[in-house]
Amino acid sequence: MSSQSFDEEDFMMSHKSAMSHVSSALAISNFPVEVQGILTNAYDDDGDGHISTDELVEGARIKMRTEKCNRILWRGIGLAVVLVVALIGLNAGLTYGIIDANKDTEVQGRALLVREKGMDAEVPVATSNNEITVTLATIPFLPSSAVSHIQNLAFSSEDGSVVYHRKVRSADVRPDQGLTLMTTQGDLVEWDLVDDAKKLSITLQDGTAWKTCMQCTECTAGNIYYTPDILDGLDSFEAATGKEARRHLGTFSRRLQNGGRGDRDCNSC
Repeated sequence: MSSQSFDEEDFMMSHKSAMSHVSSALAISNFPVEVQGILTNAYDDDGDGHISTDELVEGARIKMRTEKCNRILWRGIGLAVVLVVALIGLNAGLTYGIIDANKDTEVQGRALLVREKGMDAEVPVATSNNEITVTLATIPFLPSSAVSHIQNLAFSSEDGSVVYHRKVRSADVRPDQGLTLMTTQGDLVEWDLVDDAKKLSITLQDGTAWKTCMQCTECTAGNIYYTPDILDGLDSFEAATGKEARRHLGTFSRRLQNGGRGDRDCNSC
């Protein structure tokens, strides 16, 4: 019993001696004076002038947590910088695209016009769907590119009681002089500025024929779009005939006002 007690006491003494040696080795007073204040604030939590094992371990843990937080912070800052640069680039790209698209776009009348690449900067082409309807007699004054797109036409009977809507089968145009239109039903519509500038000649497939005023508001062609060339053609028609080419078409109400007799203006042709 006495031998065992002696061994335990001897062990405790040696352990305390070792702890005392460590504590004395980490005594803050053993460090240079200029760093003693820093070590005291950083590690000496109990203020005994020594840095114990627990205090040293806790300081190491704090340092590790700080480094980890710093790494996360720098990653976050890096990600934020990348996002900001990406947003700036996206905004710059959108701004350039808008400016580039708008520089070749203009509104003329009711038409949205966009200039084609490689074309004269003063000659825009229409890209909107602002379709207009013109009287048949104006067709010889329109550019051939517009005539080739005409698909539908309409004309009224001699007494104005019937309006015929037809598909265009063929169009023979004499620029600034006249035209001959044939429908898919076999009807024939003719106009000549020299022979009879005031009248349209219409012949149905069954042989029924009559003449009507070339200014007839029911004798029209569609699938035509506003462009500067179209407007120039309509101006040429007005100069050649002395008639208004861009009049508003109100065929149904006009027939009601005239007692169902068609376009009253045509009677003066």
